[in-house]
Amino acid sequence: MNWKKCFHPLLQRLMIASLLLASPGSARASESDPWTYAHIPLADSAAAISEQLSKSIKTIIARVNTMHQPDTQTPGDIELEFAFFAEHRAQFIRDYTWGVFERCIGSNSCADWSQIERIQMYPEESVYGAAGWRYIPARFHLASIVNVCGVRMGADKLTHFFDDGFHYYNALRSKRRKLEPEDIRQLSMVFELSYMGTRITGIASRADIEANLAGVQYYGELFGGESPMIGRDLDGRLVMLRRPDICDYVTRQYDERILPNEYRFSLIDTPRARERGRELSTIIQQRSAHSASLARELSLHGLYRDNAGAARTGGRVLGMVERHSAGAENSCITTKTHIQRLGRTFTASG
Repeated sequence: MNWKKCFHPLLQRLMIASLLLASPGSARASESDPWTYAHIPLADSAAAISEQLSKSIKTIIARVNTMHQPDTQTPGDIELEFAFFAEHRAQFIRDYTWGVFERCIGSNSCADWSQIERIQMYPEESVYGAAGWRYIPARFHLASIVNVCGVRMGADKLTHFFDDGFHYYNALRSKRRKLEPEDIRQLSMVFELSYMGTRITGIASRADIEANLAGVQYYGELFGGESPMIGRDLDGRLVMLRRPDICDYVTRQYDERILPNEYRFSLIDTPRARERGRELSTIIQQRSAHSASLARELSLHGLYRDNAGAARTGGRVLGMVERHSAGAENSCITTKTHIQRLGRTFTASG
């Protein structure tokens, strides 16, 4: 094997990755457990998330337009586009822990945000807690589970979409080194196998990579593509030409049950580390089967999900969840929560 030939492109990717990782304001996404409570139906939050995307665009457009005074020289397209992305980064890409969307969904306490129904799980009750996995997903923090465009996924996918997608989009447009979309996919995998994934959590998520690439597409369509979202009026000011729709970018591959993760308990591939990975995979299979069984019971009693992700019985939309978790937000489900329908109780733990 020609190690020099193999090492050179890898070194280049690592250098680019290190620059992106050190970028001010770059967010860190979480891990999630979509298996344990897969039987609990969730309302589709696509409309609320699309509205927040629209609000973010309108906010930045208004700020950029205030910089353009009638008595000043009309800025060019590139200058306005640069001003938009610079302001966007300053206003929204600034969390050092988790992205704005992930944080606001997890807390349901951000101003001017709609309440989003989600499952906020304690780490110790997750598949990672049961497996005694790495510290962050097993004992520290997990992203909420949400239903977006009929796809059940962790809210961390919105951090990858909105925040990481922004940084990858900037890298794609760099004139210092020509990158292609496939380079972004490979670069995303470098991150997943380093401090954004495996090195910290022991989890490399292919679903995260799909969200990164969708985010790149989203930012590219703000000013470009066949139908850009932002243009200019006769006075040269930025205007929104169309509202964003998150469903244009969400696919079933955001669901880690469909696009499985890769688990590495330690950086060194030892027999014990492989055994730990198999133990986690077994627990995931058991939780999946248990949730599927509970979902069948719910279906037999007239509770099911339609294509929009709503729960219905006899054509009537039901209130989804009866909440009992002390101090929890209105749309938060925990293990202390249960669903009561037709006189039957199905606890979250089974």
